Amino acid sequence: MNIIGFSSGVVDRNSNVDRMVKAILSQSGGNTEFVKLTDLTYSGCKGCVRLCARHEECGLEDDLLPYYHKIKEADAVVLGSPIYFSHVNTTMLSFIERFFGYRHVNFAIRDKPFVLVVCGEGLQDNVTTNAIEWLRRRLKTFRVAVIDTIEFVSKSPPCLSCGRHHECCIGALYYDIGESAHNLRVTSDLFRRWEDDQQAVQDVGQAAAKLKCQ
Repeated sequence: MNIIGFSSGVVDRNSNVDRMVKAILSQSGGNTEFVKLTDLTYSGCKGCVRLCARHEECGLEDDLLPYYHKIKEADAVVLGSPIYFSHVNTTMLSFIERFFGYRHVNFAIRDKPFVLVVCGEGLQDNVTTNAIEWLRRRLKTFRVAVIDTIEFVSKSPPCLSCGRHHECCIGALYYDIGESAHNLRVTSDLFRRWEDDQQAVQDVGQAAAKLKCQ
């Protein structure tokens, strides 16, 4: 079984969403490929419909070009995105925009199994819900089969990474703990890893098992 996974996780880091996509691929037991979208250079859809209609896949010549054929050939696909402003990031949004080529005449990826993963850093448990629902609706356009979804919320706000929490009065960390945020010492234990969350570990294993059954 050939499975390809894409993550739009933060650049230059092996983030939670990167590692979750990699774990699903690894535990699936198939022949897999992991692609870090933030390592690539590409744009969103440019509306050149005749170009993508001809071969029923995007034909823009940038770093994404090889992967749209690979998606058509794969037995299953895993998509992972972090949450920015309660939504998937624009790296993933632009990637999915370019799926439009699959929507011509034959629906080239019809019924292909997809697993969706989203990871949020916010302090609220429902921060990932809107993103998952958007992904479901958008992929329904291409008539794929979403066989599983995973949501993980680290509750480690970006304030812990930006380096200016000690002077900020508008960030999520300040709203959560008030002026104590200004004196907070940032240590590695404040960053929640999906591997330490029992539910997330179970969800990843379940998604991989579903891929094995395809």
